[in-house]
Parts: sequence; C-alpha cells; structure tokens
Amino acid sequence: MNRLISAPVLVLLAAGLSGCVTAGNPRADLIPIFIDQFMKCYAVPQQALSSEAPVVEIRLNLDGSLAQEPRVVRGDPASVNAQAALKAVKRCAPFHIPASITHRYAQWKVMQVTFDP
Repeated sequence: MNRLISAPVLVLLAAGLSGCVTAGNPRADLIPIFIDQFMKCYAVPQQALSSEAPVVEIRLNLDGSLAQEPRVVRGDPASVNAQAALKAVKRCAPFHIPASITHRYAQWKVMQVTFDP
C-alpha cells in the first residue's frame, strides 16, 4: 500500500531542488512552485522507505509539459523509489507555470529533484 508524501519528505525534496536552485540565488523562489506540485503526485511505496533517494532530472517546455522523459541521474533507476519518482513526475505533468515566471524559463527548464522516502 502506498502512503502520500509526508512533511519530512517535502523538506528533503526542497533540499534536492535547492541543489539546482542554490541558496542566495534568485531562483530560490521557484522551489515552492514545483514542490507543491510534486507533493500532490508522489506516493512513497512502502518498500522504498529504506532505499536510496534517487535524483531525477526533469526537463520542461515553456508550457510546463515534459520536454523529454524524466531520468534518474543518481541512484538505481530500477529501484522501487526511483520508479515511483519517475511516475510522479509523469503524473504531475504538465506542470502549472505561473505567468510571473515564464520569462525566467532558462532558470527552471532543467531541474534535478531528490525524492527521499
């Protein structure tokens, strides 16, 4: 049985995205826009609770659709958690892109997100 993402995982997801959107960088305000959307789509499989946290690279088009399939850039792509993370990204797409950030496309078109159970 799957359980929905918990608050501690959300913090770790934000930290994972902050690896791409570094502290002190004007892109830091983009984190909540995407983390809120991941939270609605990601369910942690029970088997994943003790597995390594995969890092997934996500490439987006300007309209929020996937520019290409998401891919695991760190961790075992065949792991239960990696597969759940990839499914979550596909389930969330297309992402809602607020009009206020469309002009900053170069800053959010590629993200690396850590999905830590």
